[in-house]
Amino acid sequence: MSRNLEPEPNPDLIPIRFHVGTETYEAAVRPHQIIHAALDRTLPEAIRTNHRLVFRPPNGDEVFADHFVGDLLRAYGRVEVVVEATPVTRPTGDQVSPFTNFGFDHLAIAVADRGAARDFFQRGLGMQIVRDDPHQTVVTTGNTSLFIFDARPGIPLSDPNPSKWHHLGFVVDDLEAALWHLRRFGGAVSSDFTLLERDERWSLYLHYQNGPTRLMIQISEIKPEARGFANPGRFTDHMFDYSKGP
Repeated sequence: MSRNLEPEPNPDLIPIRFHVGTETYEAAVRPHQIIHAALDRTLPEAIRTNHRLVFRPPNGDEVFADHFVGDLLRAYGRVEVVVEATPVTRPTGDQVSPFTNFGFDHLAIAVADRGAARDFFQRGLGMQIVRDDPHQTVVTTGNTSLFIFDARPGIPLSDPNPSKWHHLGFVVDDLEAALWHLRRFGGAVSSDFTLLERDERWSLYLHYQNGPTRLMIQISEIKPEARGFANPGRFTDHMFDYSKGP
């Protein structure tokens, strides 16, 4: 079984194949797109919904949702991604496990000129650049960060309008508990409720509607090996320390 995207007017598209069990789903994407963008347009909703997704190349190396397709092509000569999709178990009865929101992790904005924004926050406000690539720019003051995205149409999970918040990021101790809590008590919340593996965390994305305002929220559970701060005495052992640098 294959699911193909409509061709894009770009001669440099890279073929990508997702293997899920015995099924294969194909697409052609630009080199600077990340796996998350490709899977969001390619995998069926049944696989993307209420699942924990792990990605690996055929040789078993680590690959994460925010790796660039072009980097995979250079590393392996082709882009073949084996997807392990594990259903997130729904609690039985009325029991919903509690979870703790440990605090504000990052704020993300979409801007018309990302380079100018990067220079302003680094040079003007003295923030440290910890990531700057075709997908996003991340600047930090230590224990919290600002994510900067391009504001243009056609970018998955992005607001095409500049000068608006892109999303709010929070860290919790139990992402699956947060998922089911939100499904029960979230109110005006929409999401595919898919848990995506990234380098240092697992993430869930959702949208909250309040009147004409629609906010995207990212909730993360930091992997055990990436938790905590280098400076003893910080306020929590569950957060990610952006001050570690690039």
